[in-house]
Amino acid sequence: MRNTIIAVVALLITLTTISCNSIAEFGKINEGKIVYAIEYPKEEGQTSLVSLLPETMEMKFKGNNTVINITGFMKVFNLIYVSNFKTRTNYSLFRIMNQKMMYKADFSEYPFGYKSMHNIKLTYTDDTLTICGYKCKKILAYCPEASELPYELYYTNDISIKCPNTNTPYHNIDGVLLSFQVRLNNISMNMRAVEVVSEDVDDTEFFIPDDYQSVSREELEAFVDSYMKGPSSASR
Repeated sequence: MRNTIIAVVALLITLTTISCNSIAEFGKINEGKIVYAIEYPKEEGQTSLVSLLPETMEMKFKGNNTVINITGFMKVFNLIYVSNFKTRTNYSLFRIMNQKMMYKADFSEYPFGYKSMHNIKLTYTDDTLTICGYKCKKILAYCPEASELPYELYYTNDISIKCPNTNTPYHNIDGVLLSFQVRLNNISMNMRAVEVVSEDVDDTEFFIPDDYQSVSREELEAFVDSYMKGPSSASR
């Protein structure tokens, strides 16, 4: 009986330890997915859009390649960022209804959609926080366009992705962000990981569909901006 109780307690401790589907305690992972919850700070001109904006973001990774997927209300729109580490190429794909556009850039270019976040200053600290079982280091970020006050970022080195932030304004951070803030197409978004999963990812996740029209950065920015001002204007 005593041995049975000990076994049950040990099992409960094990299940608690691997909560958030994280295997951080068992070593780094280099293939899987991260699911982020998205919150929207209350800002003037943003409230009316929040109900149409996505509540989650998903990032899949394999072989240092990443694909970030953000899908809006009722799947009306879809924004995808694909980073190919081997070719050092970023792809930004935007779909609304049956309209599909794609912008291709290299790693040296500033990522699409973050034109208001060019002046970021980062201050590294000694503070840490555990998110989904991963020990994260804290950074204070200063960006006047995104926030009047400094905001907190948390990143981990226990997920193995080289250059994990090339498609974000935080490309200088050498670690995977599990909690951060961005201003994407003038919409402020707070991201926080709620699930980290080690799993097989199919290579097709990183393929670029043939039915997306290749456009310039300026064309894609104008198209996305028109949608963010109102879905009806983008579909005209």
